[in-house]
Formats: sequence, C-alpha cells, structure tokens
Amino acid sequence: MNQDNQKITYSQKTERLKVLAQFIKTVTPMIWTVVILVVIIPLLGHFLISQSLTNTATTAVVVSPPHDFSKVNQDVKKAIQQSHTTAEAFASKELDKWETEVIARVDNNFLDWYFDYFNQKKMEFTVPFNFVKSAVLNKLDMNAASQAVSEKLTEDFQREFANRVLVPRNSQMRFQLIIQDTANLYIEEVSKNVKVVQNNYNIPQVQWDKYLNDIATTISDQGNISNLSLKVLVGGSGYLIAKPLILGMAAKVGSKVTAKAASKAAAKVATKTGGTVASQLGVGLIDPIVGIGIIIWDLWDYNHTVTVERPILRAHIVEYLKDVKKSLLTNPETGIMAAIYQLESGILKSVS
Repeated sequence: MNQDNQKITYSQKTERLKVLAQFIKTVTPMIWTVVILVVIIPLLGHFLISQSLTNTATTAVVVSPPHDFSKVNQDVKKAIQQSHTTAEAFASKELDKWETEVIARVDNNFLDWYFDYFNQKKMEFTVPFNFVKSAVLNKLDMNAASQAVSEKLTEDFQREFANRVLVPRNSQMRFQLIIQDTANLYIEEVSKNVKVVQNNYNIPQVQWDKYLNDIATTISDQGNISNLSLKVLVGGSGYLIAKPLILGMAAKVGSKVTAKAASKAAAKVATKTGGTVASQLGVGLIDPIVGIGIIIWDLWDYNHTVTVERPILRAHIVEYLKDVKKSLLTNPETGIMAAIYQLESGILKSVS
C-alpha cells in the first residue's frame, strides 16, 4: 500500500511540474510584452528626449553669436572690386581684338588708298581750284580760302578713314556688344564673389538677404531714377534689371573719345568737318572720326616720298588708335566700363 501511495504521489508531482512548466511557457511572451511596453520603450523614449534637448541646445549655441558686419562689408567691397577687375580685363581683350582688326584695315586698305598715285594727283589737282573758288566766295580773303581748302581736305580724309577703317556702324554695334557682355560678366562675378563672402562667414540666408537688401545703388535711365539693391543685382535677374542703364550707356560709347591734336587750329578744323562727316554717315561714332582727321596736317608735305611718309602716317594712326582704345575702355561717362562705374559706385558708397 505504501509503495502504491508513493507511486501515486510521485506521478502527481511530476504532472504538476509539467503543468507549471507549460504555464510558464505560455505566459512568457505576455511577460516580455509587458516588460517591453512598460520598461524598455519608456527607457528608450527618455533617452531620445534627453538627446533631442541636448542637440537643440547645441544648435542654439552655434547660430546665436552675431556676425561682425564691418568685416563682412570689407570683404563685400573686395568682392565687387575683384569683379570689376575681371570685367575690365575681359573688355580690354575684346578691344585688343578690335584694334588688331582696325590696324589690319589701315595697312591693307586705307594707306593703299591714301598713297595711291592717282589719289595723290587728284588732291594736288583739286586744291588750286578749291582755293580760287573759296577766295572768290570770300571776297579774296586768302586766310578764309586756305581754311576752306583745309576743311575740304580734312573732310575727305575723315570720310575715307571712317569708311575704310572704322566702319562706324559696325564699330558701334561691336562696342555695344562688348558693353553688354562685359556688364553681364561683371554681374555674374559679383554674384559669385559675394556668395563666397556669405559662405565664409556662415551667415544664414534670411539674415544675408536682409543685409543685401540694405545695400543699394541709384541708376538713371533717360532721366528715370530708380534704386537697385545688391540682392536684386545678384539674384539671377540683375542683368535684366540693369539692362536699360547698360543699353543707354552703350548708345553713347565712343561719343566722347579724345585724341592728341597736332595743333589748336587743326583741332578746330577736324572738329568742324568731323561733325559734317558724321552727319553724312548717319552715325554716333563722331570723335574717332574727328580725331583722325587732323593727322594729315602733320604729313602734308609734297616733297616727301611715299617711302618716308607711309610709315610715319601709320605710326601716328596706331598711336591714335591706342588712345581711342584707352578712352573707349575707361572713359567714366561714355566708355565701355561706364555702366559698371555707375552700378558699383553707389553700391560701394552704400556698403561704406
């Protein structure tokens, strides 16, 4: 009996252990679920909150210090001046090409015409008749007659030089294209160089836009005055905004070119006849024609041979063209850089 009771008791215990093990196995997923929901996820959330607060505090420290805009101003000035230098170098190279083409026409066209035997004889033949005609019209005033002959010779000289060398209409268009390309390059360079300043100082875009808006220049287009901010100028549409100013300057290019005069009397003759020739040709490129007209009086010597005179005349013309090129580039009112001078002068004052 005792052995049977012991067997029953052992079997019951074994069965109970199996039931307990099965119970534990059943509730284990539930226990882990509770642990994850109640313990692990809240711990993870607490950790993320702490990290987020830490990062926020760090970011605030980075952007909070104010920028020293006195240094920014100096760097913006340098950026604008650097842009000017780049644009002027481009314009100078384009004028070098123009000068090379013009001198080639001097060698291959104008000098051949001027020193042509029949052309020389024509001038020699017509001068006495023009002198007598002018003397009669001016009541035998020899000085007036001589002046009239000078004007006629200079006018003919200017007209041929304009048509054979300068080709005024083509030159005017060429200069206008150089002005537009130079201005476009200048604005692109300003935009690029100013952006570098922003990046160097890590200035936020909103703050940078406000800074650029406060820098402005005044431009005048046929009497209409308007303000142009640096933000607009570098904003991608700057050339279109400044285009009226650029085209207005382009229309005046070359109109104030000054060249070395042989004498005051010759300069007066050249100015008078130059205006006549320009009106006949219907162009605005007056002064280059006027200036070149006076060269003839340095060389009007029938005793010299073509071999002696031709290189001298060529040297005078080349020197004159270099003066013209310099004036075309840097004249503050009607040179190729004139539009840029007006744009940047106001900006530089505003930065200061």
